[in-house]
Amino acid sequence: MNTVTNIDFFSVLKSKDEKLLSILDLSDTIFLYTNVEGNVEFINSSGSKILGFPKKEIIGKNWIDNFIPENFKEEITQKSEIFLSGNTKILEENENLILTKSLNERLIYWHNSLIYDESQNIAGILSSGLDVTEKKNNDNVQRVIREILQASNSESDINEFFKLIHSSVKELMPAENFYIALHNKGENIISFPYFVDQVEKIAPHKRLGRGLTEYVLRSGKSILVNRKMDEELVSKGEVDLIGEPTKIWLGIPLKIQESTIGVLVVQDYNNEKTYGNPEKEILEVISFAISRSIERKRVEQEKNELIEKLRYLNSTKDKLISIISHDLRSPFNSLLGFSEILITEFDTLTHDEILEYLKVIYDSSKSLFNMTNNLLQYSRIQLGRIDFNPKKINLNKLVKSCINLFKGNALKKQINLMLNIDNNINVSADEDMLNSIIQNLVSNGIKFTKKGGDLKVFAEEIYNENEEKRINICIEDNGVGIYERDIKNIYNNKINSTPGTDKEYGTGLGLLLVKEFLERNSSKLLIKSKVNSGSTFSFTLPLYDES
Repeated sequence: MNTVTNIDFFSVLKSKDEKLLSILDLSDTIFLYTNVEGNVEFINSSGSKILGFPKKEIIGKNWIDNFIPENFKEEITQKSEIFLSGNTKILEENENLILTKSLNERLIYWHNSLIYDESQNIAGILSSGLDVTEKKNNDNVQRVIREILQASNSESDINEFFKLIHSSVKELMPAENFYIALHNKGENIISFPYFVDQVEKIAPHKRLGRGLTEYVLRSGKSILVNRKMDEELVSKGEVDLIGEPTKIWLGIPLKIQESTIGVLVVQDYNNEKTYGNPEKEILEVISFAISRSIERKRVEQEKNELIEKLRYLNSTKDKLISIISHDLRSPFNSLLGFSEILITEFDTLTHDEILEYLKVIYDSSKSLFNMTNNLLQYSRIQLGRIDFNPKKINLNKLVKSCINLFKGNALKKQINLMLNIDNNINVSADEDMLNSIIQNLVSNGIKFTKKGGDLKVFAEEIYNENEEKRINICIEDNGVGIYERDIKNIYNNKINSTPGTDKEYGTGLGLLLVKEFLERNSSKLLIKSKVNSGSTFSFTLPLYDES
């Protein structure tokens, strides 16, 4: 460039001196000359090679219309017009993308000069350009790796970390459909802790199957799958067709040493050319940093969860000791006190007095038995010694059996027990757990309902957010109700023992057991209450599927 003046170059170009122009062909730098209309009058071999067109298919064509990506045409046109007006600063040096024959985009760093004819009129623009695509990509990849490693050492939680990974990948390539799948080898389950997709809104965890994600997990290798290859893998039995088919699917294994812990996936439902080997190579480069960071975050999260669990268990242990030393002492004192009266004053007591004391002893014994049973069940849950065995259960029969256990308590308080459940409703649940759930909720309802009150147990069919039919079971009373703060404590698993309307004893463990058992049955406890008006406890269970 420095040895050819503007007028010299214009003269050489017009004379078509091949010897002089061939010198430019030997350079690795792109040389491009466009006239004032923006049409290409000269391009050297480097420029032709990068664009992927032979020179004869480039010469004469408008540079902006044919070789600039659509998103940048307006901007480049405006800058070129200003440059041709004599303002040489605006395009003296600049970077912009060009569009190749294969529709790939390349980033070129340009140095531009105005070319004048013999009359010193502007004839066009001579540009020399360097392809900096790889350098820019490498710089971006290195920057993304640094960001990911820095984030992995930060205090952000793992969900925020996954969002950062997604946004970082989007800086390198289109990633509107992006997910991270992690493999739990112990349970042989794939979970999707981060999932963003234009078609599939959610991705629940699932057993290891034969989808493309599992194919990457099994092989431990990256794979770029278009529609044709997908059909071939399905026909060979390597994978099953799962979900909405995509035009292009790119999966990268996430590895720690030789073990594949998960898969990073980008996909496009509309354009097969969105991903190719360059994108595959970029994700393979950053996958190591992502794998290490995910593993570090997982270990950190598990450590924090363990610390929190230990705190909770320690708090629970202290509370259980308090329950044993305080709440169990009351019924024991009652037992010992009235037993002592019967022993020491038996000869002086009337028949009615003896009968009354025996009833108190019986009630205290039954209360003590229920408390002890709840303590044992709760301790077994904490130790993980309760198995989950779902089966077909006739709901009416089970609830009726539970209610019969509390008829004496209800009669004593003159509470009207009402049952409204269809005889033909069969649910799928663990029978022992469901028994405990119903017994605790009915007992709780009787405990906090005043004399002469009502307690209803009923069930109705509903549909959940996934349009699945389930049975909603409700225990409704018109008792004293629950304060909002106490409802929050129940949801937060805080043990709180409150005497009933007839000063009935309790440990506060009943509702904790209910919540634990419902979670085992893939359900949760909902509480609606108004102070002095009553409470409704409800939960749902799946209908038993005969198939």
